[in-house]
Amino acid sequence: MGGLGIIMTAKQVHFDLSEKKNRKKAGAHLARRMIAYLMVTKRWVKRDEFRASIGLTDRECRLGRKASHSRIIPGQQGYKLMKFATPDEIAEAGASWIKRRKACDEEYSSLMRRAHGVLNGREKVK
Repeated sequence: MGGLGIIMTAKQVHFDLSEKKNRKKAGAHLARRMIAYLMVTKRWVKRDEFRASIGLTDRECRLGRKASHSRIIPGQQGYKLMKFATPDEIAEAGASWIKRRKACDEEYSSLMRRAHGVLNGREKVK
């Protein structure tokens, strides 16, 4: 149990995450489980620890973090509750989102330039 002696008394619930409605329903449940664990640890927790301690997959961790409405912040060290994060850790998490957004914007722009050329017959698909 991760060396913390945490016992999850709730029944392990499995959700089929292949459908959007099931992911949305599962998100709140996953967020509660992650928050409960993070309330005890009060530190950064990696996905591997969530898997070993409370049986969450990487995908379930991402869904839980998203459904936490920013109560859980992601970072290089894993996940942490916002209430236990330092101002520097919160700023780093925000900067990480901006960096990812810029990378996505650049990839989108590249995709649209290529698609425009292909759709207008100026460039052949290779």
